[in-house]
Amino acid sequence: MATQFHSREWVTQPRNLAAVGIHDDETAKKLGFAGGFVPGVALYEHIAAEMLNQGTDWLHEGRASYQFRRPVYSGEDTRFTVNAEDNTFTLRNMTEDAPRALGKLNIDDPEPSIPNGTPAVVPATKPPLGDPAQIGVLFRHERMIDTTNLDASAALTGFPRDGGDRRRIVPAGQWTNPVGMLGAYFDCPTTIHFQGAVWHHNPLYDGELLITRGVITEFYERGGNQVVHFQVVEETADGRPIATIDHHSVYQLARAKE
Repeated sequence: MATQFHSREWVTQPRNLAAVGIHDDETAKKLGFAGGFVPGVALYEHIAAEMLNQGTDWLHEGRASYQFRRPVYSGEDTRFTVNAEDNTFTLRNMTEDAPRALGKLNIDDPEPSIPNGTPAVVPATKPPLGDPAQIGVLFRHERMIDTTNLDASAALTGFPRDGGDRRRIVPAGQWTNPVGMLGAYFDCPTTIHFQGAVWHHNPLYDGELLITRGVITEFYERGGNQVVHFQVVEETADGRPIATIDHHSVYQLARAKE
């Protein structure tokens, strides 16, 4: 059943809390960008926070698709809009009409089914990402979320951390990017979230082990950039599902090959 929410527009300044890789100014400028930009999942956290603060049960029933068209640079004034009439959201720079990011809330698409089975063994030497033989192989990754910046992240996005019973909810931007699964197996130092979708099942709480299980479904080219498409389910050690995620990331920029 679709979650209920009302339309709202607000302006805020998304920021990088951990400026590493493409989100670091120096690294991003070497790749031809104006500076480090805010991760797509950190931008999505602003939307998830709005849904929760409106009283929706978003982390149990929410489902959304999203596209990140142009970078949002750290500290930029950004207008967020959620529209209850057509179930959409957009992010715009204050001086531009074209959206930097946009998405659909309450999507009807069925969530992907992730196979069970024996995952691949993490190799001693990580091969490059992009071999067609990597498609369809089951991968698995587990991690504990670093709690150092969780309160700071929640303060930036307005994400409510109180899960009741003295439990603290991990903000969505900390776990809705499952690219760490690929990083455990492959040499892919630069990944740029391009589009995807999330189907929420349960909140993740501080101190819970997060297990990501998934498969690469395809590699393709877009505008000269090399993109990996993969799908995962994220769950806790006791098998409680957190989310199912469909993810597209650029893993090799066209300009990096020039």
